[in-house]
Amino acid sequence: MWNKIIVCSAVLVLMTACVSVKPKALFDEASSKPEPPHIENFYALNVLKDKLNSEVWFTPDVKCIQVANSAETLYAGNSAVHLKWDKIEGGCDWIGMGIGWDGWAPKDLSMIMNKAAIQFKAFSKDGKIVSLPLAAAMEDYGGKQAWIGFASKYIAYNEGESWATVTLPIGDFGWEQFGADETNIKQMIIQFEAAGDVYFDEIRVVPFTGTLNKHYASRFDNDPGFVIDGELDEVSWSNSIEIEGNKISIVGNSEYLFVSGVIQDASPILNDKSGDDVWNGDGVELAFSTNEDANPKRKQLLLTDQHVCIKLGENPVVWDWQAHKIIANSNIAYKKTNSGYQFEAKIPYAHFNRGNLKSDINYHLEVAINDGNGKNRTKQLKWNSSGIEGFHKNPSLWGNITYEEQKSE
Repeated sequence: MWNKIIVCSAVLVLMTACVSVKPKALFDEASSKPEPPHIENFYALNVLKDKLNSEVWFTPDVKCIQVANSAETLYAGNSAVHLKWDKIEGGCDWIGMGIGWDGWAPKDLSMIMNKAAIQFKAFSKDGKIVSLPLAAAMEDYGGKQAWIGFASKYIAYNEGESWATVTLPIGDFGWEQFGADETNIKQMIIQFEAAGDVYFDEIRVVPFTGTLNKHYASRFDNDPGFVIDGELDEVSWSNSIEIEGNKISIVGNSEYLFVSGVIQDASPILNDKSGDDVWNGDGVELAFSTNEDANPKRKQLLLTDQHVCIKLGENPVVWDWQAHKIIANSNIAYKKTNSGYQFEAKIPYAHFNRGNLKSDINYHLEVAINDGNGKNRTKQLKWNSSGIEGFHKNPSLWGNITYEEQKSE
């Protein structure tokens, strides 16, 4: 037995002595290939760069939507995607399109939640795009979806370009509201409303930080010298918010909010509603926070969030929807103009029981202009959340306002 073991061992030694062993480095050498583009550890940046492919689906009813490649009208590359739809005439309950990019692989967006956006180019032969009747969702592999509307704040034009740049920040999708799992994303869905005819190109994930919410640098003036007479002749009204040809100005101090407006209206000062129904006619709505520490992405109202309406019509008042009552000691004056009307209002800040308004602090704000015909509201124009419904319940749709204190010279 022992003799056999000794012989076998000797044979193994002789065999090993004949083998040439190549020296192995402790670490692999770096690859000469450049690392593909990425954001953090996320590499699936190309959502739909060029033509339609097997990762794209859409509602098949051609009466409701037509989707095709376009080699004639495009922003870059060899092709764009032409989308033409009409939900009402087509008679479809729902029209949608999905892109399961990166071969439908699960995608973890959590690592780029506040560092990236879905961005693409959009073009219409009918002229400049202001807003789109669309919404987008990120759907996870459990079937839950986080949604975002194509509000005007997400649409911009680079200088010299006829194609709009649409930027949808990943963090602005309704993750908390809808409960979608951002670590296991299956696809992006686009939902179509109303009718439209546009071209999309270069859909991709790009680096993005910050916010696209609008900001209004207002005035904080303890001696504004306002006379509430509807004339708007005080210099403090000079800085205003522009909303589709209309102007709204807000000035604050420790005691009051002062609000004025120059409104385009073919049938001005028509609102005979009362109580919570004052929205259904001419007027201006203000939704704002009285808490500078409130989370800007909150989806529900806090006790420190306010929603009021300056009713402009029969018996003008300032109505508080949170308290369901008229704000006492307010003052409103207005006058008709050749193109509509203008107004001034004074609202006591003490009504809200939240201390004094502070200067040089960022608060949240949304402004809406209601246009009525004497019977009901015919349209509503909004500052920050144009194209999206529900700002009166969802503060994440509000912009920002800072009351900058006026320094004496």
